[in-house]
Amino acid sequence: MRRIISLALMVVLVAGSLFAAGQSETAAEDKVFEATFAHVVRPTIAKGKAAEMFADLVRERSNGRLDISVYPDSQLGNDREITEQMQLGDIEFNAPFTGVLPAFVPQTQLFDLPFAFADSQGAYDAMHGPVGDILNPFLLQQGLRVLGYWDGGFKHITNNLRPVRTPADMAGMRIRVSQSPLLLSQFAALGANGVDIAFAELYTALQQGTVDGQENTLANIFTRRFYEAQKHLTLSEHGYLGYAFLVAESFYQSLPDDLKQIVNETADEVSVWQWEQARLEDAEYLRQLRETDIEIVELTAAEKQAFLEATASVYDVFRSSVPGGDELVEALEQSR
Repeated sequence: MRRIISLALMVVLVAGSLFAAGQSETAAEDKVFEATFAHVVRPTIAKGKAAEMFADLVRERSNGRLDISVYPDSQLGNDREITEQMQLGDIEFNAPFTGVLPAFVPQTQLFDLPFAFADSQGAYDAMHGPVGDILNPFLLQQGLRVLGYWDGGFKHITNNLRPVRTPADMAGMRIRVSQSPLLLSQFAALGANGVDIAFAELYTALQQGTVDGQENTLANIFTRRFYEAQKHLTLSEHGYLGYAFLVAESFYQSLPDDLKQIVNETADEVSVWQWEQARLEDAEYLRQLRETDIEIVELTAAEKQAFLEATASVYDVFRSSVPGGDELVEALEQSR
């Protein structure tokens, strides 16, 4: 009799456990997760469009169980502030430009090396290959999971003083750069003074002469109307501006497995689309800039080589100041 009672109790306990597990699984499937995607660019350029596309597709594919609200144009702060809020659990998604990441992971200064990538495809291969394989774990240690990398295009120099064709033309210029110390070293090698100004404040700084010029992509130069406050544009392609598409690791781990899969697969799909869109837009922005009053200087191969040689010492700075710098430069060279 006791054995029968014990077996009956065991059946009841197991059934209760299975029922509770089923209830928990059902609750997870029914739960609606809300998230914020904040970024600093206009919603009209490739990055901004990709953020909206990602949010829309995830909402659709999850049947509304993951609802992402997008806040573009620095509404919730600059890139560094947004990323810090991700670490605190206040914002879930961001795609900060790589120049702000050294504040969190010094190894990401690699993206600020001069002439690091020969072209857009080379940048994609490096970020989604050997370079990304090394950098992504460092970002994860900071609570930031990399979902992919997005294309911002190559950077060019604008200024109000004179046309720039040689490194000597940069002497004495006050150039706005991001927070990356390696960019400061890069412009110091050209004889210019790097000045750190928030992206949202840059147009006013150019208007008021706080700085003489800046470096940026064609997308930002056009959509932010920097050409209105600058006389000269040099198509230097001296640096690359990429974006790390991030999700807060704490939020990611709170998602059930099926939503994680939707996030991962959608991120991959949107990232491929974003790169192609960015390339198409870059050509269109250059066409439109040619119709403005800004003077455009196109460097010859020899002139570009002079800039490369003038800034070569920045690679030595990177190797000596960043842990694992040699390994990262080697990975970069392998991806070329």
